[in-house]
Amino acid sequence: MVRLIILSIIACLSTIGGVYGAATWKASIQTPEAKDSEPKLQIMKTHMVSVPILRDGEVLGYVVTRLQFTADSELVKASSLQPDVFVADEAFRQIYETTPADIKTGRKQAIKDLAANVATGANKRLGRDVIKDVMIDSWTYLSKADMMKNNERNR
Repeated sequence: MVRLIILSIIACLSTIGGVYGAATWKASIQTPEAKDSEPKLQIMKTHMVSVPILRDGEVLGYVVTRLQFTADSELVKASSLQPDVFVADEAFRQIYETTPADIKTGRKQAIKDLAANVATGANKRLGRDVIKDVMIDSWTYLSKADMMKNNERNR
């Protein structure tokens, strides 16, 4: 009888130990639900940006561009400032400061630098890393002569 009681206690303890061990093992396998470390991005566009290209005080032509960019959607929702305005303004400043030779020849590195500098400058002005990547949606260079021809056609 005593053996039976001892055997019953051992059976109960081993069952409890097995259940506890299985629960602990299962909990260690499951990773806790953590927020994604990667921000959720949304694609946004700027309005058309028209930038005069000057050399020695004379207008050579205009760069007309529209940019697309990816932005952290949570930061966009939380902010009262819209990032597209900052991206457009930063693009204007960067293009205006770029040498006319780079724009005319379409030097590939100048375009890559422009995209990186626009993102960096806009984020700096926004005070946080909202803009993740800037892409050229459209890009046109119109010389002064092209602009005059367009004006004559529209009259």
